[in-house]
Amino acid sequence: MIKKISAALTVLFLTLGIFACQTKEVDLAEVNPEAGVYYEILVRSFADSDADGVGDFNGITAKMGYLQSLGIKGIWLMPIHPSPSYHGYDVTDYYAVNLDYGTMADFENMIAAADAAGIRVMLDMVFNHTSNQHPWFVAAQNGDATYLDYYVTVPKSTDTSRIFGSWSQNIWHTSDTFKYCGYFSHTMPDLNFYSDAVKTEIEDISKFWIDKGVKGFRLDAVHHYFGENEYLDETYDFYNNIIYLDAYSKAIDAYADDIYVIGEAFIESDYKIPSAYFYGLDAPLNFPLAAKIRSAAQKTKNYNYAENLEIWYDYYRGINPHFIDAPFIVNHDMDRFASHTLGNTAMMKLAAEMLLVLPGNPIIYYGEELGMFGVKAMGPDIWDETRRMPFIWGDDTQTDWITSSSQTLANMEAANDAIGTAAEQLADAASLLSLYTAILAVRNANMALAYGNSFSAWEDSASSLSGFYREYTYEDQTQRVLVIHNFDDEAAAIPDVAGTVLYLSGSDLSGVITEIPARSTLIIDVTPEAD
Repeated sequence: MIKKISAALTVLFLTLGIFACQTKEVDLAEVNPEAGVYYEILVRSFADSDADGVGDFNGITAKMGYLQSLGIKGIWLMPIHPSPSYHGYDVTDYYAVNLDYGTMADFENMIAAADAAGIRVMLDMVFNHTSNQHPWFVAAQNGDATYLDYYVTVPKSTDTSRIFGSWSQNIWHTSDTFKYCGYFSHTMPDLNFYSDAVKTEIEDISKFWIDKGVKGFRLDAVHHYFGENEYLDETYDFYNNIIYLDAYSKAIDAYADDIYVIGEAFIESDYKIPSAYFYGLDAPLNFPLAAKIRSAAQKTKNYNYAENLEIWYDYYRGINPHFIDAPFIVNHDMDRFASHTLGNTAMMKLAAEMLLVLPGNPIIYYGEELGMFGVKAMGPDIWDETRRMPFIWGDDTQTDWITSSSQTLANMEAANDAIGTAAEQLADAASLLSLYTAILAVRNANMALAYGNSFSAWEDSASSLSGFYREYTYEDQTQRVLVIHNFDDEAAAIPDVAGTVLYLSGSDLSGVITEIPARSTLIIDVTPEAD
């Protein structure tokens, strides 16, 4: 027998601490300061405060209420530093902000607004390489020995014609002074991670931003700090990346408490390789899990979905019992999920629910909650811009910075014009945005979903009806929930489970619940009653 309960009363239960008959109130957010759902933002595309068409820090400050009402606990800002590119992944000054986005004072005001809203700020830090316009690289080219040590260089006479990177790309480039490694581009020379001076500089940069109020870092391209065929006179493998990251993380932990550090190791095919980065980071971005969510949400049968995830989580826990995962659906380097599904709202809603009931700190790429479209353009003048298009506010804060005759851009603009703006979707209880808001409210109100990393497959899982348990205990507080996804295109009968319904897709829980609708999610509180 399933007992029904209103969402408001569920929140009240948590506030009053009824679970497990606890005798004192404990703020579990203070116990778990790094926990929460994050929101990835390209500042340029998010919100424009001064009508120049470019998003900025003040725009984010103005929209902090939107993020708070959505249920976001942290924002990840894609690179904010001065850069010759629109995306910022080639930095010219790590100690400054991109003036397109505002001043340092604007950034500090944004941090203060985020703090007031209970939202942590994470910065994207590009330490694998700099811009070739960075003063360090300019000095190295001019023969400055100090900065020569900052980069990976070999004499110009070195034969590198048969030496390639890990995806068979050319990584060796020639300047007037030397050959240098640039794993991603000749405009992005790699920093030398055998250099103690570089390691010290990276720590100093990180501490500078921590002092500004930053609460976390997303480290770009960590799998390539010690890239394949990068250091020609050294013997090493990808574990050198992990050894370095472990030392970096320990230095950050020694400097400040509760700084959440994640890293990009873009490997989807094998969960064990990127999971090794749990040794050196709070979490690697979980690319294998993102691929699994995208795939499963588009199928009606997913054999062993929960059982496989349990294996993965047990493996992570064996590396770090207190791991805080970083799952997501897509990010800025991928086609948006609406484009994967050709705008299938049911699939997008299910994927959102799948993401937002998982352990760790799920990450939402801005605009995914609206169902924005985006695919990679193939030039000649734009490429990933069409995956990173302006957020659809429908007001005077909407950005407008992409100019191209690309047909891909025209197609994406037309597709996004057809979906509801944020304001329109907030007013529509059946919208994708309303679903994101609803499932986030349930996650944030229930400690078994919000905290910890427990995960065990439901014993009655099947190909189309797959479930798992999440559980969290702190002192005398405990909660256990059962999450069930119906992947099928047909409704399924409610299972015979004793508990309290916390969430059912599209339902306000006011009527009699007899089935799980097609492509929907049911969450039941199955906490055992106290003796």
